[in-house]
Amino acid sequence: MEKQNLYIFNFSTFLARILILLTLIGLPISFLFEELIIYRTETNGAYKIKRILSNDIANEIPIFGSSRAEANFVPSLIYEDNCFNYGMSGTGANVWLFFLKKEISKNRKTPIIINYDLGGLKHADGNVSNYIPNWKATKDILNIEEAHRYNLPFFKYFGYYEYYLKLFLNERFNVTKGNDNGGNFEENVLTRSKFEDLVKKRKNTVYSFTNNKQLLSKFTDLINSTERTIVLVISPYHISCFDSTQNRDEENNLLKELDLKGNVELIDFRNLIEEDSLFFDTTHLTYNGAKIFSKKLKEALLQRNIIN
Repeated sequence: MEKQNLYIFNFSTFLARILILLTLIGLPISFLFEELIIYRTETNGAYKIKRILSNDIANEIPIFGSSRAEANFVPSLIYEDNCFNYGMSGTGANVWLFFLKKEISKNRKTPIIINYDLGGLKHADGNVSNYIPNWKATKDILNIEEAHRYNLPFFKYFGYYEYYLKLFLNERFNVTKGNDNGGNFEENVLTRSKFEDLVKKRKNTVYSFTNNKQLLSKFTDLINSTERTIVLVISPYHISCFDSTQNRDEENNLLKELDLKGNVELIDFRNLIEEDSLFFDTTHLTYNGAKIFSKKLKEALLQRNIIN
């Protein structure tokens, strides 16, 4: 019995030493990977979260939203002095509300641009890789079940090292994408037949507005808590998105109510672009389409004296 206890004790000690050694090795690896790869990839959601948590550039105009923000808004064409695209693919209002809350806590007076996705405020987390480097700061806004390993250096990136590295390399060498201050744009255009297939699928999809009262309440509270101008923008959709719709009037009424708030400006460009070749799919523009939309948005911001 004494030998067995001794064996268990020795194995536990050995295991503890291995864990300590791995932690000591993992700390610098994790730190270097974050600093040299993750936080040097502007189109990476993890970089964007780090930026909103730590960046305090006085004159920055931020752009928040989903992939439609990321793919449709070209920052340098909207406000060349200092504009950054925080759009994150696959995310919903719960995420851009997190960004908005952090933004209005900063000592800035610049306007805040938010891409409004038709269909109402919805909860969508996107890829967990966006949150791992800043897990403690973001876990409460997510439906993703907490994994203790996301708090562990080195181990938390198992299964994601290749993903982050691919984003890093794509941002520098990918010839099919354009990058601009966090924006990530499609250079390619789909073939006519592939795009028509997407249009046909979109026409057979019922569009419906859903009013998430909890998310709307959070948004309203944040609007009321700041004097900064919040520009709510509906970026272009392909006409096929409106062929099968439900309760559109209900959504339009909500948008009108938000527009009546003193510090909210609604810019509705949902029907701005008609040419198929300027769409990558029915809800996202190509780079050329994004440039046209962004220039029009700048004109609208100038006309309303939101920027100068």
